[in-house]
Amino acid sequence: MNIGALLNFAMPDATTLPRRSRPASGPSAFSESLTAEQEKPVHRFIQGPDFFLRMGENILCSGGVGGANPQTYEAEFTADSTDEDPIVRIRGTASSGEFDFTCHIRDIDPHNASYAELAALNRWLCRTGAYQTKFPGQAGSVLPCGMDCGDVSKKRDFISGIQNFIASASNSSHYPKYGPSIYAYARELLGIYQEFS
Repeated sequence: MNIGALLNFAMPDATTLPRRSRPASGPSAFSESLTAEQEKPVHRFIQGPDFFLRMGENILCSGGVGGANPQTYEAEFTADSTDEDPIVRIRGTASSGEFDFTCHIRDIDPHNASYAELAALNRWLCRTGAYQTKFPGQAGSVLPCGMDCGDVSKKRDFISGIQNFIASASNSSHYPKYGPSIYAYARELLGIYQEFS
């Protein structure tokens, strides 16, 4: 006795191929939406319950910080932005709420910047070739791994923050919390941000 007989339904003959109950009629709505999405100048590429991150020609950067209260940001070049004076509109949702402002990249000071501004500065330096990391595994990281960014819209002194992060490795009575490459990357970022400020 086979299992089909026990469950009181017929088992299909393994030699017959399954057939569609009706023929496919033209392109699906899903494939049409993909085509429409590909034709837009800005594409959504990561989506979650309360956020999506965009990319496209005018988007300098976009990102997010996970956790119980996810934070997102994006920096988009404005219409009057130039290579000599890059201007971005930075907007998103931080722990403290939504934010939306415009800033000149060259006016960002890592001694007094929000994480969203620092991310825009970092991406612009990478985009122009002014910053090329020696640590490809860390490429794209605005801060060293393990350093808290805080509220992405609130201004902080990231120069002092990175200096304290580096000092924590030598002040440890045990082994440093992170590997040597993380601290080396922190020193590289510190040098770039200090040079810019």
